[in-house]
Amino acid sequence: MPPVKLSPLMEQYYQNKKLYPDALLLFRVGDFYETFADDAVIVARDLNITLTSRQKDDQGEKIPLAGVPYHSLDAYLARLIRAGHKVAICDQVEDPKLARGLVKRAITRVVTPGTIIEPSMLDESSNNFLAAIVKGDENVGLAFVDVSTGEFLTTEVPHNRLYSELARFRPAECLSAFSLHWEGTSLQILEEPCFSAERAEAALADRYGPDWKERLRLEGRGLSQRACGAVLSYLNASRFDLLGHLKDVQIYSGSDYMVLDEVTVRNLEITRNIRDRSRRGTLLEFLDQTRTAMGARTLARWLQMPLQSEQAIARRLDGVEELASKSLLHRSLAEELKGTSDLERLLSRISCKSASPKELSVLKSTLEMLPRLQEILMDDQSSAQSSYLQDLSSRLSPLDDIVSLIERSIMEDPPVHVRDGGVIREGYDPEIDQLRELLRDGRGWISRLEGSEKERTGIKSLKIAFNNVFGYYIEVSRANLHLVPQNYIRKQTLANGERFVTPELKDMESRVLSAQERSVSLEQELFYKVRDLVASKAGVIQERATALAELDVLISLATSAKENNMIRPEFNQEGRISIRSSRHPVLDKAMRGAFVPNDVLLDTDRNRLIILTGPNMAGKSTFMRQIALTAIMAQTGSFVPAAYASLSLVDQVFTRVGAYDDLSAGQSTFMVEMTEIAHILTSATRKSLVLLDEVGRGTSTFDGLSLAWAISEYLHESIKCKSVFATHYHQLTDLESILSGVRNYSIAVKEDKGTITFLRTVVPGATDKSYGVHVARLAGVPRTVTKRADQILREIEKEALMQPGSGGRSQRRSSRYTQLIFFDGNEDGNTAGEVERDKKDPILEEIESLDLDMMTPREALDRLAQYQRMQREREEG
Repeated sequence: MPPVKLSPLMEQYYQNKKLYPDALLLFRVGDFYETFADDAVIVARDLNITLTSRQKDDQGEKIPLAGVPYHSLDAYLARLIRAGHKVAICDQVEDPKLARGLVKRAITRVVTPGTIIEPSMLDESSNNFLAAIVKGDENVGLAFVDVSTGEFLTTEVPHNRLYSELARFRPAECLSAFSLHWEGTSLQILEEPCFSAERAEAALADRYGPDWKERLRLEGRGLSQRACGAVLSYLNASRFDLLGHLKDVQIYSGSDYMVLDEVTVRNLEITRNIRDRSRRGTLLEFLDQTRTAMGARTLARWLQMPLQSEQAIARRLDGVEELASKSLLHRSLAEELKGTSDLERLLSRISCKSASPKELSVLKSTLEMLPRLQEILMDDQSSAQSSYLQDLSSRLSPLDDIVSLIERSIMEDPPVHVRDGGVIREGYDPEIDQLRELLRDGRGWISRLEGSEKERTGIKSLKIAFNNVFGYYIEVSRANLHLVPQNYIRKQTLANGERFVTPELKDMESRVLSAQERSVSLEQELFYKVRDLVASKAGVIQERATALAELDVLISLATSAKENNMIRPEFNQEGRISIRSSRHPVLDKAMRGAFVPNDVLLDTDRNRLIILTGPNMAGKSTFMRQIALTAIMAQTGSFVPAAYASLSLVDQVFTRVGAYDDLSAGQSTFMVEMTEIAHILTSATRKSLVLLDEVGRGTSTFDGLSLAWAISEYLHESIKCKSVFATHYHQLTDLESILSGVRNYSIAVKEDKGTITFLRTVVPGATDKSYGVHVARLAGVPRTVTKRADQILREIEKEALMQPGSGGRSQRRSSRYTQLIFFDGNEDGNTAGEVERDKKDPILEEIESLDLDMMTPREALDRLAQYQRMQREREEG
């Protein structure tokens, strides 16, 4: 609450604070943005700056104060936004010199994570989306807008696809009427009326005109309308009153793009790695050879939205192939793009009236490149043949009128700030030219006056100078004061002399300063008009920006294809994924030729489900990931790392790789795993690709094995999708003889005199060894422990292979034991008595179910001692 008695300045502060009580208010006072009261305490703490005080209230309490220099606003603002704050900027909206009394101030913008346009606060290679979510009975409507680029998209999807769509765009801020469990976004819970149809229609009509339904094709899309309207209303409330640079809303359908849910995006490290959430080691980093920030953002979008149309994919691949095969065309375009600026974000700042003179000059430089790019694409010797490149050529037509406007009006190398003057080019405005001539004449007159006064007075050290306090003055040293003429008027006494003025000098000073002030004011006025004229051409500039970004991506994909020995994928209608010498793109590049390639065959018939067994660290997870990455790259329009690839379109990729506790949601590792499995089994279709790694290990062995078996059956029998299931439950390999579409594969291992070598090659057939002790040895577990573990392992294996027989006879346990757990009836080679005996031997059942890779040496010893006690008790009993 504000104090009862306030100064006029503090009254003004609290009036503005009331408008946005949930925001930190940065209040411009002179050269500082100041904060008061509770805001000041928060700002001082989060920015680690000094907390002081201003005045006392009527209770004698000091009002806390903390401030930051106005010229450092962006740096401090970025830190406050990263700390999770909403910040309102209250600026001085009139010249303090002209103010009568208190300077007028108003909130000019409200900054939140999703409404940033400042380059210093943005990652140039990533979008910064603001999202709105509206729930319907069956579907959710989503809208995504990036105010820094003008992009605006919307869709409607079933409820279970909500998080998949959020994973595509990774919004910095979400507007919703309900809570979300979504990491890495700032959630703004708004009241239901903020998402009403009436408010949405008003906001859309205000931005796009009364024919917005026809123009945007939003008729019959009520949820999308409400989401789009909520975004626009929120932006207007944030003082983005000028949203002219926002593109027309792009409606996209989920069926047009491959679905990659949040778990898959994370596990496959498509745009961010798991380790530190950076781009290092990701598919995006591998493919990104873009020359522009616009291209980098577009490439990331393509990877997050792989296509579902063979025709659209082929169009991209044709462009990539042509660029990869035509070195001259490829090299010339790549070289030309190097100097391209970020047109999208430049245009955003121009439209929001925050672009500097320097940024207009940068815009002109980029637009001047358009004729050259078009010329390269149409050159007789290397002209583009693919339809995509020809289309880009037509979309890159020059914008001579905009280039000419900036060329005529703005200096070649203007200052960053318009207040510094020297922005408007000579010859553009007659009054500016006259004022500059007057300034030159006035300063010349003053310079000539200094020479004539030296001669007239005989004071050789006399000089005429200027400062902001006294204006122009004549300075005479103490030794020459006796030579000062009578018309000099003393202004200031110094230790070594005195300063004087004359009526003539003051008159010229008034004329010079008046001309300078008028010149700066007129330059600002003219610059703002030029900037507004450029902003009015936002649509055509955006069209060129989009074309430049797409061309950049095609060049990047062609560069990656050539540098990494990749091939153009083919597509088939038979539901088959057939890859020869498949490689993991990121690891293959990192290992510089040492990566071991593997063949892949999946289809909807005899090779529907692969059961993949083999040791830890042998390459099972890598094999699965490279299958998924190959599908994603191919449907993005990229070449793929293989000797040959024939693929069918995949509608969704699901991965369940690795395990972790989700403590924030109160979920254990096993609960997280089962939640992910439930999502996969309820969402996958016959056209999906499902990759499962070590499912069922977070519970008891029998429970885990039962679940893994049932999940495998469901994937094969009910969904009938292409799947790979990596497991240490070797009993699952029995499925090959039971289900027609199951095939066993394993990672080859070479054993030689106790030495084990992982060959990384995927071969047909199963393995029943996990080599867990060997992996422990590789991990650096002390030799004493691994040696003892080997001894325990041999004992346990010996016990597991033997069972009591009549007359002391022992025999090997049937390989069909596990199958009998799941299926009624006897198998060949097993009598009913043997089956019954197996079922009734608790020790053997326990030993059979042990997963040695998951046991510590101590646990193994304890378990062995337990079995000894049980056996002794049975024998004594």
